[in-house]
Amino acid sequence: MIMVRISSGIKGLDLILKGGFIKGRAYLIKGGPGTGKTLFGLHFLAEGARKGEKVVCILFDESEDEVKAQAEDFKIPVDSIEFVDKLTEVNILSQDIMFWDTDTKSEVFSFIQSIDDVTKDADRVFIDGIGVISDMVKDLALYRRILSTIMYKLSASGTTTLISAEAYKEVGREVISYIMSGEIVLDRIEKNGKILKVLRLLKFRGDAYVGDHYFEIKPKSLEVYPIIPYEPKKIWKREVISTGSRELDEMFKGGIVRGSYLIIAGKTGVGKTNLSLQILIENDRRGEKGIFYSFDEHEDVILERIQRIFGYEPKNLIVKECMDLSSIGEFYNTVVEDFKEYSPSVVVIDPINVLELYGISKEHIVDVISKLGRMLKSSGCLVIGVVETPEAVDVFHLTGYGISYFADYLLIGRHVEFEGELLKAIAVVKNRFGDHERTFRILDIKDGEGLKIGAPLKYYTGIIEGKFKRI
Repeated sequence: MIMVRISSGIKGLDLILKGGFIKGRAYLIKGGPGTGKTLFGLHFLAEGARKGEKVVCILFDESEDEVKAQAEDFKIPVDSIEFVDKLTEVNILSQDIMFWDTDTKSEVFSFIQSIDDVTKDADRVFIDGIGVISDMVKDLALYRRILSTIMYKLSASGTTTLISAEAYKEVGREVISYIMSGEIVLDRIEKNGKILKVLRLLKFRGDAYVGDHYFEIKPKSLEVYPIIPYEPKKIWKREVISTGSRELDEMFKGGIVRGSYLIIAGKTGVGKTNLSLQILIENDRRGEKGIFYSFDEHEDVILERIQRIFGYEPKNLIVKECMDLSSIGEFYNTVVEDFKEYSPSVVVIDPINVLELYGISKEHIVDVISKLGRMLKSSGCLVIGVVETPEAVDVFHLTGYGISYFADYLLIGRHVEFEGELLKAIAVVKNRFGDHERTFRILDIKDGEGLKIGAPLKYYTGIIEGKFKRI
């Protein structure tokens, strides 16, 4: 049998589902109050209506007027959607029988027939709030048989069904989960004062990207941000490129290889951002595109810094402010779309470890950073991750986040004291492609002169401890 995919009506969700839902199957979408279940269902129906399909919305939790008002807020057309309000039928104040069991077969059969009647010849059906039925059925086995019968009748007629339910039991272990072809769980997770909206594809009978993704309910729109690999096809020449600083090139033994990952790590004020800007400026001088993703400073501040310190006006540099992004999912998809549009040669993320605030777990963040790195590096792009180490100034640490294993190059900076003066010292501690200089150098930054990197400190010791003296 050929499996036909139909669009969910939501671009990002279709990517996760590798084309959409499978026609004629039933899917469950679960979540707590206000997570967006009804919005997903309305988009699903509106997409069918746009294609001239017959679409039906069966309501158990909310009235037709409430759902239509919600659709209007998000500019979702509902004129071609057939609404069936079942709310009054399950209202205990408006019926004599509040619960079903084996002695109320006629009521059960009548209910199933009523669903069959309103969904006849429908291409898409959204059943909103089916959990109400579980409250009316005393016997778990009967509840399962009711659901199975409804799903069988819909699937047999080729109807694709999306069902919403509240998530208040163990996820994936309820009766309804076992009879669905797929299950999506919507969740809201609070982390460091941010609310992260997570879309978890718990199961899918067919090919899809099962796992955790992200979404956001924005004014007038619903955005889904899939965390899926993107493999670019680009032919490029592996070559060593200059940083634009003779001394910095010497520290890397000639420059940096295209298609590599450079981590610049250190505490506040050691010159990490300016080092990355130096490389971006040289890339700009070559006439190549560069992108700077900033989580700390606004675009005008970055551009003013380039002008003030380096005396340079970039022509191909794009600065993107990322402070208002909702999640690491939104950031990941922003970078993917920018990559497709601009084909950058250098990408800087400053600081990369702030992404910890935008993801559900450290492991998930590391996975996303890894996917980004593979995508960019495979195209020949140089990826620069600026890492802010959290320890006090007098404590030495390489990255402070455990992502240094991503790096092909690792450049560290730290503050050191010399004769009562606080200086910046930098050193290369890793070069996956060959040898590198093994001494610290003093970094000075002057307005209008750019980076001033001193000679190797071959005859000094104690730099790691923050105080150095001549041997």
